[in-house]
Amino acid sequence: MLVQKKRMEPPVVRPLFFERILLTGFRATGKSLVGRLLADRLALDFLDTDALLCRLIGCSVSDFVAEHGWARFREQEECLLTDLCRRSGVVIATGGGAVLHKQAWAALRSRSASIWLRADERTIQQRLVTDVQSEQQRPSLTGMDPSCEINTLLAERTPLYRLGSDFAIRTDGRSPRELVKEIEQGLTRLTERKDSI
Repeated sequence: MLVQKKRMEPPVVRPLFFERILLTGFRATGKSLVGRLLADRLALDFLDTDALLCRLIGCSVSDFVAEHGWARFREQEECLLTDLCRRSGVVIATGGGAVLHKQAWAALRSRSASIWLRADERTIQQRLVTDVQSEQQRPSLTGMDPSCEINTLLAERTPLYRLGSDFAIRTDGRSPRELVKEIEQGLTRLTERKDSI
């Protein structure tokens, strides 16, 4: 007997007010997975800045950082963010450090909806341990013990994520489909606020 898959309801909102939807947040908060699902749901293109950077630099983040250092990687990242300001009709999963580029981030965020995906330190650490790509795509930023590094960087970046986003969503213990639904609801509220101005 064939079991029919339950189909999701039609999209709650089409992001007419936004040229782009940005997903921001720390490593391993679900930006890439949720971004792909959200883009599919809203019939938009999907871009992952880490994947784009790997194609541009011709190697993994880990290999590039080992040879050229984090400062050079951040330069490449900033150039990419600036280039992405020309894209529209797209969901973009940004690297965890994208918000460090304040000028480029402000330009990219203009005419975009920015959603901060949050998770606590324990969740992030568990996800990093179980992700087979972490070693190549998420090399250590500080050389610290992983738990200390996560706590230190979260403390530094949380204010930037808060200031650089329109709303935040907790991802701990939740399915990607639940998160997509909540993002759609958040976009609806954001659209209604902009429509009333």
